[in-house]
Amino acid sequence: MLKADKLALPESIDGWKLTGPPQKVTRETIFDYMDGGGELYLAYRFNQLLVWHYQAQKENEEEILVEVYEMQHPDEAFGLLSLDWTGEAIRLNEKLSPLAENPICPPYTALYGEGLLRARVDNLYLRLLAPRETAEIKETILKIGNTIAARGSQPTTPEMLKVLKPKPSSGWQVKKDRTSYFHSHLILNSLHYLSHENILLLGPDCEGLYTEWVRTKTGQASRMMVIKYQDNQKASQALADFVCAYLPDKAELTGEPEKAIQVEDGWLGWKLAKNYLALIFEAPDEISVKELFSRLIF
Repeated sequence: MLKADKLALPESIDGWKLTGPPQKVTRETIFDYMDGGGELYLAYRFNQLLVWHYQAQKENEEEILVEVYEMQHPDEAFGLLSLDWTGEAIRLNEKLSPLAENPICPPYTALYGEGLLRARVDNLYLRLLAPRETAEIKETILKIGNTIAARGSQPTTPEMLKVLKPKPSSGWQVKKDRTSYFHSHLILNSLHYLSHENILLLGPDCEGLYTEWVRTKTGQASRMMVIKYQDNQKASQALADFVCAYLPDKAELTGEPEKAIQVEDGWLGWKLAKNYLALIFEAPDEISVKELFSRLIF
């Protein structure tokens, strides 16, 4: 695992100069650094954050902000990047082979747009931000990003993604830019709101996968989430809690491991298998629920 506080950034680059040593932000001080934003990183098993400032050696004194989030595992850095797949795909470390095309999510490890570079390098998540964008500033940001990425090894994706097996000939295909990896109900609610309460018993000991499937003929989308729990007992309890909270008039169905029912916004389905719980929302019919569940490998 890479350590953020062991990184050595260049003192100056393209007329930009470091203002001093990096600021260190811990789990205890992250809310002092970012009011209201710390929950996002704590939800992905955050260790520490190192912050550098590059100042332009010009009259306008613009700054490039360099944030390096050290996470406990590369999956966490993937999770942070997976929350937003928009932007220009960037390949930072040319020495490493690019990730192969993936049927579940984009193969990108770095994305750039409007003066912001977001990237994952092993267990590090990077945010490099300039107040405005020019071709020269973009080039400088990418150079700094490359300096950090040079420390990285071959990128990987979470094993959790392997539970989905799209079928090329199927009428339903994964919308890859809507695939996200998470642990927390707060993150899940940002992807698809369920409840202000943690009705799926999510937490650091769970792995969650959210994606959307698109019906190729009509363009209609259905939402899916798959959660891996520590054991079947926890998964069963999560299903019972979900049904009682989300469908209080259907509490008698909590003992059924697989079910599809029609609700106000389409068809809702769940499938409990081993220590996995899968949920489908907004499907057009019962047949579609069953077809989407057939694409899961537990």
